[in-house]
Amino acid sequence: MASAGSSANANAAAKFWDYFQAEKTQITAHVAQNDVQNRVRELDSKVREALIYLPAYDQKQLTKELDGLRALVQKSNPASSRNTGFRFKTATARPSIAKQTVEEIVPVTEPVTNPTDHGSAPTPSILFSKITNQWIVATSNDNDATDCELRDISHCVVDLRAVSHHIRALNCHRMKDSIVICHPFAGSATIRDAQNSIVILGVQQLRFEGCKDVDVYTHCTSHPVIERSTSMRFSPYPAFVHSIEKSQPSLHDKIEDFNWLRRQHSPNWTLIDPETLHVLWKLLEDPKHPLHDALTHVPQ
Repeated sequence: MASAGSSANANAAAKFWDYFQAEKTQITAHVAQNDVQNRVRELDSKVREALIYLPAYDQKQLTKELDGLRALVQKSNPASSRNTGFRFKTATARPSIAKQTVEEIVPVTEPVTNPTDHGSAPTPSILFSKITNQWIVATSNDNDATDCELRDISHCVVDLRAVSHHIRALNCHRMKDSIVICHPFAGSATIRDAQNSIVILGVQQLRFEGCKDVDVYTHCTSHPVIERSTSMRFSPYPAFVHSIEKSQPSLHDKIEDFNWLRRQHSPNWTLIDPETLHVLWKLLEDPKHPLHDALTHVPQ
């Protein structure tokens, strides 16, 4: 006999499936409208919030349908995926490092409207896009809870610690040879198509898709998920980076690999010692921002 908890989860999953399909129908019918990308982003956030009770099959199906919606929106309205721009304040870089730049970035925000509550005020979204060979320090613009997106990031250090208290969801798309740092926040992170990178963050839900050679230092209060990913290495969030509330145990070592259904341990992920971050952390805390030296620590 199913438990009361499993029955409640099944009912919630069924209701969410109906909600998702209704939103998908509306988005498809209005794909040419200017705000449709915001609706897809909000739907993606809702899916990530529902991961805690959705069965594995539903998670995979909804993820595929979201990818299809994104492709449809981009094809129908290419302008919606353009970079909206940032305000830059350039700091002094180390002259000994060729092509190194150090940027403090106050991101310009995109308004995101909740499709289930058209009377609510728009929620801002922070976007960093198409950035190469830079040490990025995101600076707070005093926004309320928001989403943060990284797209097409290469050979960068992205420091989100100053805005982490604003973030409810972090999305990374296409990241290579880079390091992302973020203090723990009460939300979720989804990282797609990352290679040879390091991710340092604490979240409630964590998902990797299409990733390879990524070191992950995390405090995650649910089972992290990997899909179509290999050479993933997980470690607890180091205490010397940021203090974590002891009442919330981390499940960083309880990885669910959606592409490995056997009883044996998945070959696509392993555990590493958090102490391996010590040398890199000294570089990340260096006010001179030694980009080249820091990036020598990314997995190859």
